Amino acid sequence: MFRRTGRYAVYAVIAVAALTTSAHADDFYRGKQINILVGSSAGGGYDTYARLLARHMARYVEGTPTIVVQNMVGAGGMTAAANLANLAPKDGTYIAGLLPGNITEGLFGNRDAMKYDPVKFQYLGSMNGEPYNCYVRADAPVQKFEDIFSKELIVGASASGASTIASPALLKNLLGAKFRVINGYPGSREITLAALRGEIQGWCGVGWSAATIAVGEPLAKGEIKVLFQENGRSNPQIEKLGVPRATDFAKTPEMRKIMDLIYSQQAFGRPFVLSGDAPADRVALLRKAFMAAMSDAELIADTKRLKIEIAPVSGDELQDIVTQLYGTPPDLVEKARAALKLN
Repeated sequence: MFRRTGRYAVYAVIAVAALTTSAHADDFYRGKQINILVGSSAGGGYDTYARLLARHMARYVEGTPTIVVQNMVGAGGMTAAANLANLAPKDGTYIAGLLPGNITEGLFGNRDAMKYDPVKFQYLGSMNGEPYNCYVRADAPVQKFEDIFSKELIVGASASGASTIASPALLKNLLGAKFRVINGYPGSREITLAALRGEIQGWCGVGWSAATIAVGEPLAKGEIKVLFQENGRSNPQIEKLGVPRATDFAKTPEMRKIMDLIYSQQAFGRPFVLSGDAPADRVALLRKAFMAAMSDAELIADTKRLKIEIAPVSGDELQDIVTQLYGTPPDLVEKARAALKLN
C-alpha cells in the first residue's frame, strides 16, 4: 500500500509540474508587448504586411499581448536582423520582419558585414512567397526585355543585400543587361516615389503586391508597366499580361542554375523570425498563432481592401528551406556571389 501511495504521489508531482509548465508557457504573454522590427521604411510592402500581422495575430496568442511595429531602416534590412540577434531580448517578445536578401546575404553577399547568422534564427513563418518583377515608366527608353541589352535603364535601389540591388546586378553581370543602378534609397516606397518623380526610370526586385500598394493607380493607367518577371515560377496574374521571365533569357544551363539559385530567395516572401535563443515553447505558441492569423476572416478582408496577397508558409517549412539553401555546393554559391557584385 505504501509503495502504491508513493507511486501516486510521484505521479501527482509530475502532473502538477506539467500543468505548471504549460500554464507558464501559455500565460507568458499576458500583459506583455510583442515588438516587430521591420527592416524597411514605413508605407512600403514589408511594412504593410507587418502592420497587418500586428493587427490580427494578437487574438491568437495566449494572453492577448499588444503587438507593435517599429521600423528599423538600415543596411537593406540587416540592421533589424542584427538587432534581433544581438541586442533585443531573447524571451520571444521581439520578432523581426526581414527582407529575403537578409536571409541569403550569408550565401551571396558581404558576409563580413553581417552581425547575425540566418541559420540560427527561428522562423515564425512568411505571409507570402511573392515572385519579383522589374517595373519601368511608360516613357523609359526600355519598354521590352530585349531593349535592355542595347539601351541603358536607370533603376533605383536601396542597399547591399536588398533585392532591388541584387536583381539588376545579376542580369547586368550574367546576361549583359545595361542597368545603371542608383542606390541608397531607404526602401521600396522611396524608390517608387523617385520613379514617379522621374528621378529614375524604373526599379527591380519588388513583388506585385508591394507595387500595387505603392503605384496601383499608375499601373492601372499604364504609366508604370511590368518589364519582366524575375523568377523561374511565373505569377499567373502577371503571366496573363504576356510579361516574359528573366530566366528564359539564360544562355547556358549553368546560367539558369545560378539564376534559379538566386531567385530561390523569393520563397521567403515576407519572412518573420525570432531569436535563436527564444524559448522553444514560446516559438511553438507564436508559430501556431501566426498560421491561425493567416486564415482570420478580418485579416483576409484587410488583404482585399489593401489589394495584397496572402500565401502563408509555415515556420517549419522556412526553417527547412534555409537549411537546404545553406547546404548548396560551394562552387555554385561562389558563381552566384560573383554574379551579384554591383560594378
